[in-house]
Amino acid sequence: MGVIFFDIDGTLAVGREVPQSAADAIARTRAAHNQVFICTGRPRRYVEQHFGEYADGFVCSNGRLAYYDGRALVNKPIAPEQVEHIIRILDEHNAGYAFFSQESLYYGGNESYRHVAEEANGATKDLEPAHATSMSLYSFDIYFAVAQERDDIAKALEGLCLVNPHGPHPSADVTVLGYGKGDAARDVTAALGLAHADSYAFGDGINDLSMVEAVAHGVAMGNAVDELKEAAEHVTAGIHEDGVALGLAHYGLA
Repeated sequence: MGVIFFDIDGTLAVGREVPQSAADAIARTRAAHNQVFICTGRPRRYVEQHFGEYADGFVCSNGRLAYYDGRALVNKPIAPEQVEHIIRILDEHNAGYAFFSQESLYYGGNESYRHVAEEANGATKDLEPAHATSMSLYSFDIYFAVAQERDDIAKALEGLCLVNPHGPHPSADVTVLGYGKGDAARDVTAALGLAHADSYAFGDGINDLSMVEAVAHGVAMGNAVDELKEAAEHVTAGIHEDGVALGLAHYGLA
């Protein structure tokens, strides 16, 4: 039995659409008693609502929350002082931003982007900076008008966060450095009592790099960024060319 970690956007799905070949291959590998985990920057409620049928467990918020069989395997909120510092930087750049708790979405900053956050994730609550540091927050997305604004925010957060764009969508999810997908993949594998040699991961984005490097067998999608392809043990086909199914078949997993 092994454990397989899948990123969502650009790996398992385009938007909320999972290719049929990927869905079928995942069903086969789960039937063979391999444990499948979604491993994403997306928040818990989004992942469970839209992708719960494809997985045995979930790694959410870029690694800071992990669940399996109804119990938490990882629970590492962002440090309060980091939340305060991040909000200050985002406000300086007039960004929109949404922080995720386990159950809710808290919006702050530029109001003109609130509808973008709600279209993707559902209703928001107002983020009160004075109270934000006393809350358990696990990840956040940023919202902007043009790519240059995103790049300016990423530069301002350099050394503290890693910004992962959502393709052409005017948003990005953000990994707060210190604990990420790779750390969660290692901890989940150990918590399941599985050997490192039996761990696999599929990804396409820069925020998947730590995950692909942390497992024994890292797979980059054909549409992945170059840095991930260079780090991966195997490069499969693109998401629209049955990449997940072919990658699982390459390892005899489905």
